[in-house]
Amino acid sequence: MKPRRLSLFALSVVVLLTADISVHATTITGQANIAGSATVQGGDIIFAPTFANAAGGIQTGDFAGLTGGTIQSLTGGPITGTLPIPIAGFVNFTTGLAAPIIFDLTSIPAGVGTAAGCSSSASGLPCTPAGSPFTLFQLTGNTVLAVIQFNGISYIGSSSSGSSPTTAIFSTQTAINGTVPDLINRIASGGAISGVLYSGSFAATPSTTTPEPVPLLLTTLGLLGCVLLARLGLQL
Repeated sequence: MKPRRLSLFALSVVVLLTADISVHATTITGQANIAGSATVQGGDIIFAPTFANAAGGIQTGDFAGLTGGTIQSLTGGPITGTLPIPIAGFVNFTTGLAAPIIFDLTSIPAGVGTAAGCSSSASGLPCTPAGSPFTLFQLTGNTVLAVIQFNGISYIGSSSSGSSPTTAIFSTQTAINGTVPDLINRIASGGAISGVLYSGSFAATPSTTTPEPVPLLLTTLGLLGCVLLARLGLQL
């Protein structure tokens, strides 16, 4: 009977260890703020492959100490909604961290502007071309802001060890010269918008709740617009 008792004891230990691993699965928390450059042409967003931490940006939680990393480009778009195949390692937060953090892209929400806003160069109208993930905003008579949201998961090592839902908002760091209709026509005709400086803000939380894109994007547009208007005012 002793061997049987030992076998049951060993089985109990395995069950307890397995439960302990699931309870203590690694999750990611915190915020990361990055900056880089990109080119938009057709449905493609060509990111410069490396980025740095945004000047004055705060890195918190597991992202504390972040100074840089890599990002993949997006081609074959525009793509909105849940991706048929997640883009593994879309962003890799590496430099300055004790353990690299990986962000897998799982969905790209549609922009929150209207088609009516795309035909006007009047300030204050958000525009989203049909099927586009971008929200464009005419800031002044000749300057435009652009915002896009990325959703996914962040983790260390392997997502099987635990991950956290993560939302990222990318916005133009400086206003793009032109009007919304002009920019749309340029892209539609195969032209490119090059040298776009962007900032990206990531928020990871071990929660199943993902912020709604509409209020999140509109809030970002409002705050960014105030900042850039202040900069433009200082330059006048």
